Amino acid sequence: MFIREATEKDAECILYIRKSIISQNEFFLVTSEEFHVDIEMQKQRTITNSQQGGVTFVAEDGERIVGFLVFTRNSMKRLNHTGSFGIGILDNYRNQGAGTKMLLQLIDWAKTQDGIEKICLGVISTNERAIKVYGKIGFKEEGREKQQIKFENGQYADNIIMALHLQ
Repeated sequence: MFIREATEKDAECILYIRKSIISQNEFFLVTSEEFHVDIEMQKQRTITNSQQGGVTFVAEDGERIVGFLVFTRNSMKRLNHTGSFGIGILDNYRNQGAGTKMLLQLIDWAKTQDGIEKICLGVISTNERAIKVYGKIGFKEEGREKQQIKFENGQYADNIIMALHLQ
């Protein structure tokens, strides 16, 4: 598994992965019906995010992109020392270390960026595997939004706020 920074040429693969995950995974907040991003929008997001101090990484298995991580730096002056990320991996490639590798790449990258002190995330409380991975890497729970997520079946889950302080 090889991790690298994404380019706008990767937009189609990233979009495919996003759509694939959204259609089959309850751990993404957006539903298929709400997701309206096309290739041009995905390209623009990748470019704009980079211009605003963020980064997108992709995980490759050979020539195939199998996962992505998008880190968005907070643009507000008082929050600019922080950023948050989202991650997605194709179903067949989960539990093979791609997410951990991309996250470690993000941490290494963030340490080289001027002013980034804290990496934040939100994770659905039912995503126990992800919570465990984040904890092993050093992320700590900083808060919990009770019953923040309501699934189609009427069940609720908490949104767990976690962060890693780089300094």
